[in-house]
Amino acid sequence: MKSHPKFNMMNNLKLKKNFAATIVLIMLIVSATMTMADDRTTEKAREAVENAGPHDWYTLAVSAEKCFKKKVNLKQASEWLDQSLEIAETPFNLELKGDYFIDNKLPDKALEYYVRAMNTIKERDGEGEVAHLQKKISKIIKIGG
Repeated sequence: MKSHPKFNMMNNLKLKKNFAATIVLIMLIVSATMTMADDRTTEKAREAVENAGPHDWYTLAVSAEKCFKKKVNLKQASEWLDQSLEIAETPFNLELKGDYFIDNKLPDKALEYYVRAMNTIKERDGEGEVAHLQKKISKIIKIGG
């Protein structure tokens, strides 16, 4: 016994609608889960900064770095990094500022901070390890040249 073509079209339409609804539901669940994880990152970073001492440049920089990696709370993370640099300019937070500028498509500013980080290493350690910074600088020069 053959089914009527109109009946088959209706069944196909129902299947397509159910499939589309299922996909939308899955996307909403995944999005909500990712947002919750991002919120936890922001919450933990804020808590760390609130508990940091007034001269704790490192906690400010690490908290900013965590937010940058997760791409959350970027404005406040940038402010924390600037505060960190005001307290002390170290190879770590100078390099992180360079990375921030790379992520924001500002290679000239990134270059400035990478060179400052490299100079800080050399000033403190004499012949400290700067190869990773040289690679970052080389990438910028290749892009620009």
